[in-house]
Amino acid sequence: MPAAVKMRPISLRFKPRTPRRIILRVREQFADYVLDEPEDSDTWFESDLHKEIAARMTPGKYLRNFREAHGLTQKAVGDKVGVGPNYVSDWENGQRPISRFTARKLGEMFNVNPGVFI
Repeated sequence: MPAAVKMRPISLRFKPRTPRRIILRVREQFADYVLDEPEDSDTWFESDLHKEIAARMTPGKYLRNFREAHGLTQKAVGDKVGVGPNYVSDWENGQRPISRFTARKLGEMFNVNPGVFI
């Protein structure tokens, strides 16, 4: 039996290379659920607050945030990239660097740019 779900409107952001026809189609098809983008939304990435937050994020913090957001344990992440949970813990705590090869695997796993892990 389907349950009633209260949905709130969301704001969408598209990758810079997203074809215009895709953006228009998504906005048209889901118009009831999407908020209009504020005109100053691009200035967030240029703001001092964003720069301050970004400066505090380390590759390990990104890894921990993505891992927790996906509900994964350190062991599960380690199994997927071929290392033990101690390695994942060391990465998250900044005690061991993440190799480019592993960063690529993590980027694919979490569907993000691997550069955040280097």
